[in-house]
Amino acid sequence: MISTSSYNNWKSDRYITYSISGDCGKKAGYIGRNFKQLAPKLSFWQVWHDNIGVIEEEENNRYYIEQYYEQVLSKLDPEDIYRKLDGSILLCYEDNTEFCHRHIVAGWLEILLNIEVPEKIAYGYNVETVERPDYIKEYLESAMRKNRNMRGFNSLRALYLFEKGEKLEEEAARLKESNNVDTFTDIDTGEIIVTAREYMQEACYLRCRADDAEEEYNKRRVKVKE
Repeated sequence: MISTSSYNNWKSDRYITYSISGDCGKKAGYIGRNFKQLAPKLSFWQVWHDNIGVIEEEENNRYYIEQYYEQVLSKLDPEDIYRKLDGSILLCYEDNTEFCHRHIVAGWLEILLNIEVPEKIAYGYNVETVERPDYIKEYLESAMRKNRNMRGFNSLRALYLFEKGEKLEEEAARLKESNNVDTFTDIDTGEIIVTAREYMQEACYLRCRADDAEEEYNKRRVKVKE
């Protein structure tokens, strides 16, 4: 599981921690690991910061979320990020009730991977799960849908799985064309690493998962309306 917290609210060595701040937590005296791939870009952060108190808070925060998604998160694979950071706490500056990009990261992982990424505080061995602002995930989902071809899906997770399968199909076709065989062979060892057929099988599996994710999403929507 991945969790999130702030430098001030995480005072424990029970878990691995990663700073996802642009300055790696230097202002908070943090000297641990960092994962800069999730840090916001200075350009849009500065615009957002300069607009605090100048424009409506909702408009300003929506701008930040849209830019953070477009410039950072959309370039990353959530499954790859989860594999690299599983079992760790992602840290940034703001308190759990404040607007912060770690809450956007949490929402992104929850939406696309159908998992829970809790916000936590810790003092020694006392670890507690606390609430984070709900609106951040709502704004993020709107940003993720903006100008997107949903390919007939209502669920962003279903779309993610479908498009991942599509990429595997394209890779299988490329392998077949480049090798004129159904296998990919290591040039140095001659070892068969993967087959185009395996790519196609995985793509088919992902399509089925996409359909399941869409069905689950639509069922939840019906329950909410009831």
